[in-house]
Amino acid sequence: MQQRPGPIIRPAARRRRPTRQQIARRRTFAVVLVINVAILAWFFWPQASGGAGPGPSLTAAPTDIETQPVDIPIEHVIFLIKENRTYDHYFGQYPGGEGVTEGYQMVRDPEGNWVDDLEPIPLVPAPYIQPHDITHGFASGLYSINGGKMNGYNIIGEGTDLSGYVQHSRESIPNYWALADRFTLADNFFTSMYGPTFPEHLYTVAAQSNGVVDNKTNADTTGSYCDDPQEFTKRFPLEDLAGDDISRIMGLEDRITEPPIPDNLIRIAEYWESTRTCFDIPVLPDRLEKAGISWKYYGKPDQWMNGLQAIRHVWNGPMRQKVQDPDQIFIDLENGTLPAVSWLVPPEGNANEHPGSGTNVCLGENWTVERLNAVFASDAWPTTLVVIVWDDFGGFYDHVPPPHLDVMGLGPRTPGLIISPYSTPGENPDGGSIDSTEYEFSSVLAFIEQQYDLKPLTERDRNADPLTGALDFTQEPRLDFPDLRERDCDVAMAESESPFEGLYVPES
Repeated sequence: MQQRPGPIIRPAARRRRPTRQQIARRRTFAVVLVINVAILAWFFWPQASGGAGPGPSLTAAPTDIETQPVDIPIEHVIFLIKENRTYDHYFGQYPGGEGVTEGYQMVRDPEGNWVDDLEPIPLVPAPYIQPHDITHGFASGLYSINGGKMNGYNIIGEGTDLSGYVQHSRESIPNYWALADRFTLADNFFTSMYGPTFPEHLYTVAAQSNGVVDNKTNADTTGSYCDDPQEFTKRFPLEDLAGDDISRIMGLEDRITEPPIPDNLIRIAEYWESTRTCFDIPVLPDRLEKAGISWKYYGKPDQWMNGLQAIRHVWNGPMRQKVQDPDQIFIDLENGTLPAVSWLVPPEGNANEHPGSGTNVCLGENWTVERLNAVFASDAWPTTLVVIVWDDFGGFYDHVPPPHLDVMGLGPRTPGLIISPYSTPGENPDGGSIDSTEYEFSSVLAFIEQQYDLKPLTERDRNADPLTGALDFTQEPRLDFPDLRERDCDVAMAESESPFEGLYVPES
């Protein structure tokens, strides 16, 4: 199948960052000039394009890449993607971060239309087990964001559902907060699109979703994605959309609650087409494979979250052998065979923290703790970077309007934990920091591409900030780590004081 281009975006000007090799060449040249010719005019180095051509600006201006050292002492990147939580939901109370403890909703006017409610409502303590999954698809993300008002979270389900207006704390997720205390907590890390799980996970490997906007429509047959010919989903045919189409769609997205609902959503959906959940787009493993850089995708097959199972040339080719069980990471850490780049995707259930079906956040945190402790205890730790995100907003409240980069998103914020001996030091309790640089999933890919001088996949990773505010390579590595302990979740639940009963109020 012909490979598709990345998402269509609004053009804007920005300067390109030089690669590490270009920086090295410049510095060598400057030294030679100073020694041999003593030309002081080279005190200020010129900018270069990086060889990849100009691209539109999708993020805030990055820090000056010239201040970064040539050699980045990271030999292992682990991209851990969990499920369905927002920053305010997990870290809204964390001191120093951009969080809130109350939110806004919409109410019906006398004519029955949804209008803004100017009275805030508290975000009450979250339970370990949500009573139900909250709708969190593409449309739900649009309604929740509501053109940047961030007040539509109560109208995305059937009736008026306030179960997304809940918030965890240090008491309920102590290990995640301990990681923020010691390492970097990114409070401006956005999901790559409005939702849901399947296309979001495509962004974590491809910096795009091939325009896919939904999960698979068929979940009743064996196999998944490329192994199930009966699976289809909806997508924007981005390769066929003109500039006027893009402008119209983005305008409709900004006015999604304009009455009568759901007319604007219907107008957006008129652009969608049906597609198999098996296709070919470039993915970062292609670049890594070609460059001879080791990689693995630790994820179970036939799971909603396995993005590489939908990439035909990966799943039906030799690279499939590098898609392995998540528990394989224990063996690789013990044997000293952790690859240079890996994705770690928890299996469905408690491990991935997806709300509903009895999923327990305490057990999900324990799953993370077990794997992080294995990383900390390994020989790989001194040169490792772990990035933990949650794949979409899950229906939970967040108050920060995401940038509207293109027809796909961005979506509401995810918690972002950037864990490394080189995490930027700051004022958090154990020397960690708050990083407010604008990131999305493509930022992790951009860091890897910068590290190995790989060509970007799409405009998204070409323009994403490669975690410049989260890591400081000028410091000596700080090899200490927090004392993470798995908890007795029965005891934790018994001690919880979440007044969750009554939060779900069906519309009469």
